[in-house]
Amino acid sequence: MAVTSLPQTAARPEGPHAHLFPPALVPVLRDRFDPEHGVLTGVADDLLVHLLTTVFFAGLETYEGERNPVRVVFVGKKPPDLVMPEGEEPGAAPIYRWKILRFVSPRPFVVRELVKLGVATADERIFAAVRVLDAGKLAITGLAREGVNGDGDPFVKVVVSRPGGLSIRSGRDRILEYEHGAILTGGEDVVLSAGPVRRALESTAGAAGLDQDAVPDYLDTVRALVREMAAHGRGGILIINDEEHPAIARTSPYRMVPDSSLAPLLRLSRLLGRKDGRARTHPPDRKVRRASEQVSRSDTVAFRHLLRNSFLSEAERTIEELGALTGIDGATVLNRDLALIAFGVILPVTHEMHVVEAMDPEGAKVRAVDLGSRGTRHRAGATYAEEHPGSVVFVASEDGQVTCMFRGPKREQVLLWRLGPAAVHAA
Repeated sequence: MAVTSLPQTAARPEGPHAHLFPPALVPVLRDRFDPEHGVLTGVADDLLVHLLTTVFFAGLETYEGERNPVRVVFVGKKPPDLVMPEGEEPGAAPIYRWKILRFVSPRPFVVRELVKLGVATADERIFAAVRVLDAGKLAITGLAREGVNGDGDPFVKVVVSRPGGLSIRSGRDRILEYEHGAILTGGEDVVLSAGPVRRALESTAGAAGLDQDAVPDYLDTVRALVREMAAHGRGGILIINDEEHPAIARTSPYRMVPDSSLAPLLRLSRLLGRKDGRARTHPPDRKVRRASEQVSRSDTVAFRHLLRNSFLSEAERTIEELGALTGIDGATVLNRDLALIAFGVILPVTHEMHVVEAMDPEGAKVRAVDLGSRGTRHRAGATYAEEHPGSVVFVASEDGQVTCMFRGPKREQVLLWRLGPAAVHAA
């Protein structure tokens, strides 16, 4: 089945609720993918259109009556067969980010091949490796096995878990989620890159015991939680409370016994990621000792990497679980340590609220907003933000639109920012 590019006019949304086709995702992908990794550098837009469109249509097909997830990793033009963690040389540690098992001869990049390989890529760690050949065409050149992966992933993963959607990821980061013609993630940087929400979360991270080096990890975790909530398409309320022991109504059915939290995992993974400052010089006449110590250091570094990535993997699983819980009616409440306090919490709603929509990250420019037309979920979120200054409230609609609400301790009004797909389209 040949897949052709859609007309350019079809890729342009005509309004905030217009449906997007896969070609329209290419500029969003380029904008959100870190250019330092270079896998998209020199790759023409029409090849990326072909990549996304083909994977999208493969997700609509079945193989021998069964529909399997389609998992593709785009590896660029001339990828290595083995990608190690940053700062590590091959052989220094028994871990890797990617291992590519190459075919003797490349296979055509077409829907039927992806559907057939879907039987193998049903495993979450196995992907069809797609690269650009010297002739300037896409081809499936092997199977790629994802190992211990995280920030700085040089490749782009494109996954179809269910028909009509695309999940584009890099390492643990979801670059965008696309479902039934709409982008369900994005826009979080409006409040997480600058302004009172970012400063509030930085202060909350500090109160949770994270040092300045780990604060960006804390913000990235909040960003990932918001994207997980938006991605499942059921809407939800996510509250980051700035207290260690937030008060929850006794009538809430799903209050939790304090357990694991994300902040300690972030703190430990950051600590293990630092260089340990060990000595680098040895007496020149102790060759045997130097060789044995070199092996010992190598083993130590390998163990540190494995331990660090086990913490990061646990954090990733926790983020996915918390994101899924936001799909249950009611609010999901986390404390300052990003520990789950309760979910399915029915929040009170008051009619007398002072809410304005912020037109910039700082909230310096505002305009009146009518919450009466936004539904109970938004009014409940605004009520919580007003009654709990310093806490940050994210509300997702079923269409993927995300709203952030926050009131600083010295401010009378609740500030509201629109963060979802509409904000992305407007850009």
